[in-house]
Amino acid sequence: MDNNDELFLEHHAAAQSLNNVWTRLASTYGCIMVVMSQKKLIIKPHWYARWLIKLLCLDLNHEIPIANIRGVTEMGKWFSHGKVELRFDTVGGEERKVLLYLKKYREFVDKATKAINQ
Repeated sequence: MDNNDELFLEHHAAAQSLNNVWTRLASTYGCIMVVMSQKKLIIKPHWYARWLIKLLCLDLNHEIPIANIRGVTEMGKWFSHGKVELRFDTVGGEERKVLLYLKKYREFVDKATKAINQ
């Protein structure tokens, strides 16, 4: 992704997939990067955690077209982070929910809402 296209970036976020009971158990504090452009939202683990997250099938590596995002809801605070529920459809048409724990959560909610409504 080109830096000029970037709307939002948080390098050290946390995330939790609500896909199933197993994925809800995961703790990924500081291991997730969230990048949003006009066209897509990327949620991915850092290189040092990628292998473990993939091995444990934690469902935390997503490249989501903005058109597939169904909703962004602020869910309160968790320590120094804001908790945001992201609802989206996968490329295969499945509905997914992911909780993002972001320091810049209000900025993310504002920019994601604007991008969805364009």
